[in-house]
Amino acid sequence: MLTGNEHIKRLTEATITKGREPHSIIITGERGQGRRTAAKYIAASMLCEKNNGRPCGVCKSCRMIRDGIHPDFMTAQPNENGNYPVEQIREIVSNAVVAPNEGRVKVYLIPELERSIITGEQVQNILLKLIEEPPDHVVMILTADSKEAFLQTILSRAIALSVVPCTKEECISYLGTLGKYEYDEIAGACDALGGNIGSCIEYLEKQSIFFAVQNARAISAALVSGDEYELLRVLNETDSKKGQLRETLRLLSEILRDGAVASYGGVLTSCSNKNARALSQRYGSGRCSKLYRCVSEHMTKLDRNCSKTLVINSLCAGLSVI
Repeated sequence: MLTGNEHIKRLTEATITKGREPHSIIITGERGQGRRTAAKYIAASMLCEKNNGRPCGVCKSCRMIRDGIHPDFMTAQPNENGNYPVEQIREIVSNAVVAPNEGRVKVYLIPELERSIITGEQVQNILLKLIEEPPDHVVMILTADSKEAFLQTILSRAIALSVVPCTKEECISYLGTLGKYEYDEIAGACDALGGNIGSCIEYLEKQSIFFAVQNARAISAALVSGDEYELLRVLNETDSKKGQLRETLRLLSEILRDGAVASYGGVLTSCSNKNARALSQRYGSGRCSKLYRCVSEHMTKLDRNCSKTLVINSLCAGLSVI
């Protein structure tokens, strides 16, 4: 279900009913806001047996997409660091000429290209010829957090769509319809992550982002109190996977950003408005901005495959001297 984002639904319906489906689509937006859901919705709309611009949800094609087994809807898989092996992308290009198995089109999804720091540009260059001269039966969907992740040559040849978050009220309402969570749990998730439905569900299911929120809150509290030992302890207790540490740093950077914003009375949107205000009072806008830049620089180091231990030690040292 694609909650909100009616603009994507309307555009998808209009292009399909007019027989003008784009062969290349870019979907941008923050993690958890529904980039994959939007891609799945578009694929289902294109492959639905009713072919009226919206997925019916009951035909064989829609059910196969729902269950993740449709042979004409394929999703590329990055490695554990988020980078796409170039051999996998070359195989997609090679196989694209083969006719669909069941539907009238084949839809390829390559998600989260912003994480493919090492191979992202190479991947796009490999895809360029397919995007420039696609077979009539091929649709390519690429997702990332922003357009900056894409080469201009790709952007100029694709339809760009952007997913937007729901309001907190819409998110609370939708999560309530799932019948799996108590209201207080839902409210706590939305307080931490706003109207980002995907992230809120992960939070409620105690997945990676739940612990990242706790870590970011603990680290920002340590910065407020000036407790360097606690800062190092929490960072070292993050999950062994780099993805866990990076998510913690992303959320921490948002708290620090809000610390700077709070100095000017702006709207706060991080997972801990309380700590953001406390940081603002302790450090002021200027130092909060420096702390934000320090964390952002170390996120980039993680993306470039630097050692997690070295990143943690360097970050602690950097945060301590600001």
